Amino acid sequence: MTDHDNRSDGNPLDEYAAQASEELGSRSTDVSNASVGHVESGQVSMRESFAQSVRASAAYLEDAAAGIVQAGSLEAQDAAMGVVMAGEVRANTINSGVVAARELKGDEIHTGLLFAVNVRGDVHSTISPLVGLAIGAGFAATIVAA
Repeated sequence: MTDHDNRSDGNPLDEYAAQASEELGSRSTDVSNASVGHVESGQVSMRESFAQSVRASAAYLEDAAAGIVQAGSLEAQDAAMGVVMAGEVRANTINSGVVAARELKGDEIHTGLLFAVNVRGDVHSTISPLVGLAIGAGFAATIVAA
């Protein structure tokens, strides 16, 4: 039989990962007049820039565009984003393919697909989950009837 070393302290990289996560949470990154691939930081501020993806605890986008935005809180002004996943979104004029948020508040928000618990303001969605459900039920009824 082979003896395995079962230490109670676990993986030695756990401590490093926890420390890196702590440092990342307090880091702030500003992107201005630039095109970047990926931005990952505690706080991200983008002005007149483009990023493929943004991941942050708090993000601010002004006259900016991003492919995917993952944030605890997002504040945006005149921004375009492919996919937004955030706890809280506050915006003044954004266009997005998909928005998933716990709370969404804005002056002019246009999205293709919207998943949100609380929505306040002028929000326009092409397909909401209820509309998607109705379309799916319609297709199912058509297939069953055929």
